[in-house]
Amino acid sequence: MSFFEQIKPSIKTKWLDYFENNQDWLNILMDRGESVATPDGGRRPQGSVVLGAISAKEPRLAESLYLFSLVEANFDTIVDVLGLNFDPLLELRNLEEKGAAAKPMITPPTPAQISMPTE
Repeated sequence: MSFFEQIKPSIKTKWLDYFENNQDWLNILMDRGESVATPDGGRRPQGSVVLGAISAKEPRLAESLYLFSLVEANFDTIVDVLGLNFDPLLELRNLEEKGAAAKPMITPPTPAQISMPTE
């Protein structure tokens, strides 16, 4: 099994988690026209946003994404190859309806965890 086939379920889960935790600003971005139509009749953020999020959440993929970017400049094609060309909001709703615990819940950091140290 190829590296990509092995990590596809993981990156899908990580993308859905990222989208769920950041959907307020991602929806604003998409409402301003920064979205792509998906085969499921929905929409998702542009490929560069999806790939940026995934490369941050899945470090094993970052090097491969760099190489993909050198060969294929169309980020939306890369998103499709990785199996992420779907509407994340529709997918989250489908998972919720099924009662599936298909993705881990990642709690955002508290303000104390992200505050800057004082000098």
